[in-house]
Amino acid sequence: MAAPGGLGRCVAAFWLALAFDALGLAVLLAGVFADVFFSDLLIYAGGIGIFLSLIWWVFWYAGNLEVPLEELRDDVGLAPPKVRSDSVLRRLVHGFSRRLSSTFASAPRSRAASASGLELQRAGNPRGRPADSGRIC
Repeated sequence: MAAPGGLGRCVAAFWLALAFDALGLAVLLAGVFADVFFSDLLIYAGGIGIFLSLIWWVFWYAGNLEVPLEELRDDVGLAPPKVRSDSVLRRLVHGFSRRLSSTFASAPRSRAASASGLELQRAGNPRGRPADSGRIC
């Protein structure tokens, strides 16, 4: 279903493509006809702008493609779902998932609750002597 203006459903992509084309062409022609020392930069920038408009044209075209629902069901798999049988593998995975969930549900929620009774102590050097507080390394 086309939009009332005749531009299709992706009007924003159409206007962006047109703006990139116009701006790219203006910069390109300014580089060709203007007598400035950076005319080659303008020519390249105009060409890049026109090339980038191609992205918006592709978006506009792809957004306006219409696919009949029958073809969409065939290609994408939107057919009515089949009746699922309860297979052995499905039952095994479901049972394993329930056991795993119940195991984690009974475990403590965080380490902070179990570590609250611990005290921090200054680390000693490997020989068992207290570390020298003046040394960094």
